[in-house]
Amino acid sequence: DAEFEAVLEPLRDRPDGLLCDLPSGGGYLAEFLPPAMGYIGVDPSKDFIDACPAGLDRIKADVTNVPLGNCSVDYIVSLAALHHEPDVAAVFREMRRLLKAGGRAVIADVAAGTRPAVFLNGFVDRNNPMGHDGHFLDERLPGLLEGAGFEIADDRLVETPWKFDAMEQAGEFCRKLFWMPSLDAATVVDAMDREIGLKFDEGKPQVCWVLRRLVCDAV
Repeated sequence: DAEFEAVLEPLRDRPDGLLCDLPSGGGYLAEFLPPAMGYIGVDPSKDFIDACPAGLDRIKADVTNVPLGNCSVDYIVSLAALHHEPDVAAVFREMRRLLKAGGRAVIADVAAGTRPAVFLNGFVDRNNPMGHDGHFLDERLPGLLEGAGFEIADDRLVETPWKFDAMEQAGEFCRKLFWMPSLDAATVVDAMDREIGLKFDEGKPQVCWVLRRLVCDAV
């Protein structure tokens, strides 16, 4: 929830319009939108498209070649997915093509050098059968965005804690999310506490996740 709220916060004072979720995964962002905000999800995975709620507008397409017209959306959100894209510059150019003049893109992902980045390309890479080789948001990002036709309105790290009722729940969720089938929940939560950090609110654990969020206006 904290991640979804973080990417929508820079749009809260903007007029209602059409938001493109790029890539959309299972369309989870849609339920957090204001009632009058339109939604369309784009994802290259058929499994994710099929997992979207019935009736939700979505398109199966590559995020660098979206079958929508120029200047067809008001907002774009990209949450925690670009670190798997081989050509982020091409993604940014496609975002700019899709956005109307004065539109806004909000991009949030793991930042290079942060504790989540080290955890994902270290512990998860060693224990996920497919590995994990993420290319996280680094110092190149502002130049690539500006080259695509964006003006950066804000660029910061935002805390997006993952909240759980119990340690076992935290470990089991993260074991499945990062697909580490050979490990038990206790081993995973120990690693997350050691490498990312846990804090507690009224006895309930929170993983101290953090993302880099860039708010980009189309110029």
